Amino acid sequence: MFEEVFKIVKEKYQNDTILLVVTAEDNVPSVRSVDSFFYEDSFWVVTDLSCNYVKQIQKNPKVMISDGGHNRFWCDAVITGHPLDSVNLSIREVYLQVFHHWYKEVNNEALKTVCFIKATPYKGYVHKDKLGYRFNKLENTLSISEITHHIDVKLEPFWE
Repeated sequence: MFEEVFKIVKEKYQNDTILLVVTAEDNVPSVRSVDSFFYEDSFWVVTDLSCNYVKQIQKNPKVMISDGGHNRFWCDAVITGHPLDSVNLSIREVYLQVFHHWYKEVNNEALKTVCFIKATPYKGYVHKDKLGYRFNKLENTLSISEITHHIDVKLEPFWE
């Protein structure tokens, strides 16, 4: 049922992409941009255990991921551990391919605090080709609707 939706999500975010991650602590939301990619039905982030949003995820694994536009995803996040942990070696290889220009320069794997975060969408909205896809895996629902407002309209600059 959700294959078409996740195919679109993969198409949009399978490469090195800056996305917004929203967490909350004491009912106060916090947003930050992270380098991410979508792989095997989850968003992946490499970060450090000392980051505030990692500490917030440890307390509350519910996060929202957005591209800053209309596409947004409610996710269950989990810290999968250090990149060199045996459970992470295969996803580390994907990181090295996706972030091949900068991964090793930016991430000091000698630090024990480097970690991967996996955020798996359970609900969300994504659009493509003037169609909006609203899904909720928990309720097993998917609705596809034609977009009739500006979301996919290419606006021409008025100053030219």
